[in-house]
Amino acid sequence: MRKNIKDISVFLNVRVASTRCKNKMLRPFAGSTLVDICLNKLYKLSHMDVFYGAHEDELLDKAKNYSFLKIFKRSHESANSHNDALKIFEVLGHVKTKWVLWINPCVPFLKMDTVLDAIDTFLAVKNNSLTSVKRAQGWFFDTEGKRLTNANNSIATQDSGYLLEVAHAFHIYERRFFLEKTAYWGNSPNNPSLFEISEDESIDIDTELEFKYAEMIYLDRINLK
Repeated sequence: MRKNIKDISVFLNVRVASTRCKNKMLRPFAGSTLVDICLNKLYKLSHMDVFYGAHEDELLDKAKNYSFLKIFKRSHESANSHNDALKIFEVLGHVKTKWVLWINPCVPFLKMDTVLDAIDTFLAVKNNSLTSVKRAQGWFFDTEGKRLTNANNSIATQDSGYLLEVAHAFHIYERRFFLEKTAYWGNSPNNPSLFEISEDESIDIDTELEFKYAEMIYLDRINLK
């Protein structure tokens, strides 16, 4: 039986206490902020339940103008924990659907049309999870020196093949499995299903350098319009 989109809820977590890139959610980014850019796109998912988790007043205030959002006030522990998965994602204890779709607010180029395509793909497969991936082109070896790409020993990297790297732009997974196992999926073949996204949509801001790099590209695209 085909899955039902009504069995999927969307959620995102935001916080001030980022460690590698201080206050990245609220600091100026290309005339806006990362949280505003993300929120302005989410209306395309407003036919679904969309949960917005935040603790700090500045972040909670950002969501007040979006009537479709289900605002969840995170605890102080949730917003400041770095390794307790159940605390960090405590919002999942309040969601009731079988599956959840997590969206990363730190990927400013991600299109919601891409997310909608991923949802359609997930609904059509039997697997209980799906994640965004990007191509990593080049020569790769495992830690024991075994070749993972470039089986033909080509000198041209564009002919060497590629791996698929998790992009962390979005994940879809079974909510109860996460709460019981503190893992997104079981890591068996095709669990998760892999949904490839473009290189620019996969730009994920974790560090100061990535923030500056992404902002330069974003500003350049604004100026070209």
